[in-house]
Amino acid sequence: MRGDGKAELRKRLHQWNAKKFLQKIKRVAMLKGVEVIEVNPAYTSIIGILKYASQLNIDKDIAGAYVIGRRALGFKEDTPENYEKLLKDKAYLEFALKRYEEGEKELMELIEKESNEYKRNTLKSELKNVENAKKLLINFLQSLQGEPSSCKGAEGRNPEQVETKKVSQVAWQVLRVAFLFPILGKVLPRDLSPLKKIG
Repeated sequence: MRGDGKAELRKRLHQWNAKKFLQKIKRVAMLKGVEVIEVNPAYTSIIGILKYASQLNIDKDIAGAYVIGRRALGFKEDTPENYEKLLKDKAYLEFALKRYEEGEKELMELIEKESNEYKRNTLKSELKNVENAKKLLINFLQSLQGEPSSCKGAEGRNPEQVETKKVSQVAWQVLRVAFLFPILGKVLPRDLSPLKKIG
């Protein structure tokens, strides 16, 4: 924070280079005889929040680290059965979409009333997040209406249309927007315990 007398520390942290830090960890680990396993951190926070934070009563950051550790050990993260059921439930997804529409309307009203520029910018940022989540839900709902294509690549020139990795990533993104705000009322709430009943 400004005015805390730690300007030099803030400057160092700002110039902190993740790549150099990783190289340093590898070097120290090699000298100490410790193995370093690198994993792709994509979606680890979302998976941690939705799958482990509520079930194990741990913080969202610890849950993300837990997923990274599981990945390093070779475990794959499947979506829980109840989440999959809700992802296929059009009525629930339409309810979630309606909640975002209501949230969008409320935020637009608050932006119009707010005179403080900084508070307006914060509200605009929240509105952008809500709009992006709404678009994701709309696209997902439209994809549920169309039937999956059975055609394969012509004479092996094109890859098959089904890509498990992409589907999985989209599923986790949709799960995040379909549950956190519609059920818990916040984009990233502190209390994730209500998800325990669903997961």
